[in-house]
Amino acid sequence: MTDEGKKSLGSRLGPLLNGGFFRPLSRPTAAVYIDCADRLAEAADEGGQVRHDEARLLIREVLIQHPDIQLDEDEGGQFQNLNLRAGQFFNKLIEAHWLQPRRVSLDEYYVLIAPALRRLLRLLRELGEDRPSELKDFAVTLRSICKEILMDGALDPNRLGPEDMRKTVKDLLVRADHADDQMHAVESLVLQHELAQRASGSAQETLQRFLVDFHSGDHMVCYDTLQQAGLLPRINQARNVAQEALYDPFTKQRLAEGIAKHLSIDETAAYTEAERWLVKLERQLMLIPVKQRLIDGRMADFSRLSAARYRYQTEMRGRRPEQVKAYLDEAARLHAGQSFASLANEPGMQLLSPVVESYYGTDSLSRPRRQRASVDLSLAETRTDLDEESAKDEIRRRNLNVLTPQRAARFVERYLPEKGARISTEDIKVAVEDDFLDLFAVLAFDRGPSAESHRSIRWRIHAVRSDFGTEPDRIPRDAEGGRLIERFTLERLS
Repeated sequence: MTDEGKKSLGSRLGPLLNGGFFRPLSRPTAAVYIDCADRLAEAADEGGQVRHDEARLLIREVLIQHPDIQLDEDEGGQFQNLNLRAGQFFNKLIEAHWLQPRRVSLDEYYVLIAPALRRLLRLLRELGEDRPSELKDFAVTLRSICKEILMDGALDPNRLGPEDMRKTVKDLLVRADHADDQMHAVESLVLQHELAQRASGSAQETLQRFLVDFHSGDHMVCYDTLQQAGLLPRINQARNVAQEALYDPFTKQRLAEGIAKHLSIDETAAYTEAERWLVKLERQLMLIPVKQRLIDGRMADFSRLSAARYRYQTEMRGRRPEQVKAYLDEAARLHAGQSFASLANEPGMQLLSPVVESYYGTDSLSRPRRQRASVDLSLAETRTDLDEESAKDEIRRRNLNVLTPQRAARFVERYLPEKGARISTEDIKVAVEDDFLDLFAVLAFDRGPSAESHRSIRWRIHAVRSDFGTEPDRIPRDAEGGRLIERFTLERLS
């Protein structure tokens, strides 16, 4: 494979990306850019060029067709004159390298349609096309693939030369790609019918979509082709042939010779490329039945959705509410003036709650909301019976009992001066209360600021309890500060 072929797709598109080639497609006025490029490509001559004045006139006509699109200032949005807007838009097309200026003589100016723009327009036209009738060629595509690959010696290296082998495999890949695109189009059409079914407004519309529109759609052509024409077994046979060619070194070698000559690459790279082609062909043929099963699932989902939608529209949202309303209206007319207790004995009026309690008077009114008491936000009065030194002593006394990362880090640095050092509570002897609180701080935190530098230090606790979890009586305990604590090991990490 050449150095160009080894590059990733993003690396190969690097010049276009850096030059802003795709930037017009990300702007709010992308439709105007696309229409301008489409009109200019149609008006170009055999050499792909358009006269300068004619190009600006075509851009002006496109802008007239988009009166509601707001142009930015760099696109001529600040101009009221349409000719000035067209000129500014013309400059933007040249800036994006969609057009290339070309001067023939002193008074003849042309613009050339960039080759990359023609490929982009071809892709955009394929994305914008919605012609399901083209799916009728699906059967022809599959039959041609099966016919060619199942012929005697279709991929036989003894019968095909290097160039013929390359052309045959390349043609099969192109047609398999086309068949795969058609399968994706079938799935997209089924999803469109599903979305339309979810928005159906009546039971009649639901039945129309399910019984008529869906089963008469163009997507059924592909489905019937696979189900009725007997192509699935032949596709599996074609896949077996491609798989045999993949495992045949002579077939790969013959294909590699054709690729090496066509692409002008060395034998090793050509052999790798040939293997990639055969793997891709075998995979594409394998995916056709897999995709068919996925489409089966989509169609089954559509059938279930249609049945659920029809049931909801007829039973849940259909005449049932009207019938209940009519029943209650008739009951109110026949039993006017009677109490609920007397209605319990009437035929057809089996009430689930014959005893009814009615609220009247102030009890029927909405209860007042309880408002929370207002919060006193005023500052607390300052105590005058304590002097400044007493307040400092009180603060100092409280700080002595606070567990902070600072005191934990101080404890770690005292017993573990180096990174990676370890010490057990068996070797730590804590006597005073302040040191015992430092030990508690070590258990509460896993890092703290170092007193010797601006860096922070980290440590880890290894508890012995994990080794004697089922036998807590065997857990060793050490005396620290007049108390017994379960033994653990302290390790400094940084």
